Amino acid sequence: MPNGEQQESDVVGAGGAAGREGPGPEVTFVNRFTVHGAPEEFEEVFARTSAFMARQPGFVRHSLLREVDDPAGYVNLAVWTDRASFRRAVRQPGFAPHAAALRALSRSENGLFTARLSVTAAEPHEAGAAVGHGERTVRSGS
Repeated sequence: MPNGEQQESDVVGAGGAAGREGPGPEVTFVNRFTVHGAPEEFEEVFARTSAFMARQPGFVRHSLLREVDDPAGYVNLAVWTDRASFRRAVRQPGFAPHAAALRALSRSENGLFTARLSVTAAEPHEAGAAVGHGERTVRSGS
């Protein structure tokens, strides 16, 4: 979820097709946080933000990851049904307090992405099965 450090228009401006507002391909918002507050407090604030975003139309799922070798480093991967849904969510009036709370504890770099390659390990009996979505499909076991 964005922390509001960048304006919403900056967040989505470089990540997708120019001027596209309607439904489109599934998008993933990637937000890398560097926490300057207590990590536990950041995770609590992020959980509240996550609950807010999960109630928004178009939200699919997200994962908050903590860097193994740097406890101040986090990455959020938030999947949305389309770019327009993401834009509507960050424009909701209720989002601003969440963004401010995250901004008070961290700084972030973020962007909006579409899948170009996805690979899943094949089960032993499925070696060579095609998997994936987006532009390319990879056969694991090839």
